[in-house]
Amino acid sequence: MSIQGVCPVLSVPFHKNGEVDYASFESMAQWIISLGTKSVLFFGVASENIKLSDDERYELLERLLRTREGSGLQVIASVADHSADLAVRRAKDYESMGADYINILPPTFFNPTPAQINHHISSILASVKLPVIVQHLPQGGGVNDVGDLVTLSEKFDNLKMVKCEANPPADSIKRVHQLSNNRVETLIGWGGIHWANGAAAGAKGIQPGCSLTDLYLWAEQSLLENNLPEFENRLGKFLPVISEWINTIEELVAAEKFVLAQRGMIESDYCRAPTVVLTEKMKAQAFSLIELAQSTSTVGTK
Repeated sequence: MSIQGVCPVLSVPFHKNGEVDYASFESMAQWIISLGTKSVLFFGVASENIKLSDDERYELLERLLRTREGSGLQVIASVADHSADLAVRRAKDYESMGADYINILPPTFFNPTPAQINHHISSILASVKLPVIVQHLPQGGGVNDVGDLVTLSEKFDNLKMVKCEANPPADSIKRVHQLSNNRVETLIGWGGIHWANGAAAGAKGIQPGCSLTDLYLWAEQSLLENNLPEFENRLGKFLPVISEWINTIEELVAAEKFVLAQRGMIESDYCRAPTVVLTEKMKAQAFSLIELAQSTSTVGTK
């Protein structure tokens, strides 16, 4: 089953002392499942992945897989190690633990060459049998030409999807579909702020933060009904705020945590440093989006 629709990136809650709040994490995951969400990405940027220890990552994934039992939720486990050796080891571990997909964030540290990136991605693809998603994030370094990923899919048939995060992504989406003859599918990242254009270009789904999953599902209802004017109308009620928040990643992460805490999904909005202090404007925006989410009727409709 392919990944489609709204696929949120899970946050990692912390106690105010900076320790992982596993109870809040499980509660948050249960809420995501209760909305009828079909899939989640874990250990994305919004998960504060680079601020987690290996022990914490494995414990969190184990708890997520246990929490989703019986729900049908598909779990995409992301591998972001800079070393190919470590990335292969982690991908194999996640496969053996029961993840449904592997997501690869290609290395960017110190500007690796295209050949080095190719080796990294190829090593992971060869090491697992699970379907794989590769992120194309040219503004973050790494793979510049999305066509290089399509070329890899000709050798590795488990490269099933490309997460197109060029800003905007429509051209990359179209190119993936054309070069692969629609063999490789696409997702949209970057908060879903280009959802309308991305969907029109053929993307199967989006991977936003998780704090407003119900709002994204609310918008998706109109898309599924092919009511494009209403789809864009609903997006217009919240994506402009997300577009502001995503100007800096730490602001987006902090805003996501603030919304989750204010909604009672997690106990604390603590973020591990380096982080930012939200402005009063951002807090006011968060409260307005929470109010909008409460006024919609998406819960249990998916």
